[in-house]
Amino acid sequence: MSFTEEQKVFLSEPLVVENVSKRDGTGNTKLSYLASHHVIAEANRIFGFDGWSTEILVLKQIDRTEYEKAPYKPGDEPKPMVSISYLCNLRVTVKSGESTIIKEDTGFGNGVAGFSAYGIGSCIELASKEAVTDALKRCMRYFGNQFGNTLYNKDAAPLPDMGAVELAKPVTGEQVMELRALYKDREINDEWVENLLLAENFTGGIDGLTQDWFNHIYKLTSNYKIAEIKAKTYTDDMEKVIEMMKKSVNMNMLKATFKEAWEKASEQKDKATQLSVQKTYNELKDKFEAKK
Repeated sequence: MSFTEEQKVFLSEPLVVENVSKRDGTGNTKLSYLASHHVIAEANRIFGFDGWSTEILVLKQIDRTEYEKAPYKPGDEPKPMVSISYLCNLRVTVKSGESTIIKEDTGFGNGVAGFSAYGIGSCIELASKEAVTDALKRCMRYFGNQFGNTLYNKDAAPLPDMGAVELAKPVTGEQVMELRALYKDREINDEWVENLLLAENFTGGIDGLTQDWFNHIYKLTSNYKIAEIKAKTYTDDMEKVIEMMKKSVNMNMLKATFKEAWEKASEQKDKATQLSVQKTYNELKDKFEAKK
C-alpha cells in the first residue's frame, strides 16, 4: 500500500509515554494500553475522517456463568452474580489514494454484575463493547508504534516523552529559510553555518538538523555580530520608538514606549538620548495628569 509522505511521517513517529495509560494486572503488575478514544483520534489524524472504516464480522457470546458471591459480613446472604463474555472479530479498512489495506483481528470482552434482568443487560452491553474495542485496537496495532505495537514487546526500550520526540523531529524547509534570513545582516552564508555545525560536533548539515540542534544553531547565528547590527539600526529604531511615545494615548502606552526607548539607549550607552527620552516622558506625563 502507498501511504502519502505525510502519513509515512505520522506512522513513523514513536509512541510517547504521555499517550499510554496504565491499569492493574495480576499481582502487583501494571499493564500498559492505549485508550480507545486515542486510537480513534490517531486514525482520524493519520488516515483522515473518511479514510478508514470498521466492520464487525462476528460478535457473539462465548460464555455465561452464574455464581454466588460470598457475603462481606457473617449472616448476610450470598449475592447472585452473572459473568458474560463476548468475542468480536473485526475488520479495519484503510484507503490511501487508489490503494486499500485490510486488517482483521479478534477481541475479548467481559462484564460482571448482580444477577437480575438489568444486571444481565448491563453485562451484555459492557462485554460486547469491550470486545469490539479490544478488536479495534488489535487491528490498528498492525500499523505500527503510533497504535501501540511496541506495547506488546516486553523487551522494548522505554517510551520517550513528548518533549524528546518534538526535539528529535527534522528541521522544516520554513525553518531553514528563517535561518538563512539572518545571513545578509551578518555577512555569512551556508558555508559559515556548516563550519559552525562542525565546530559544535554536528555532521548532518543544515538540512539534516533536528529541532534541538536547529534551536541551538539559530541562537548562535542570531547572536553573531548582534552588537554591530543593533548599532547600525539604533538611530532609526530610536526615532520610531520616540515617535510612538509622542503618539501615546494613555499612561500605560507612554510607560511601555518609554521603557523600550530607555533600554535601547542603555544598550548603546547613549546617555544623551536617555536624558532626552526622560525629558520627553516627563512632558507627556504632565499633559496626561493635567487632563485628569
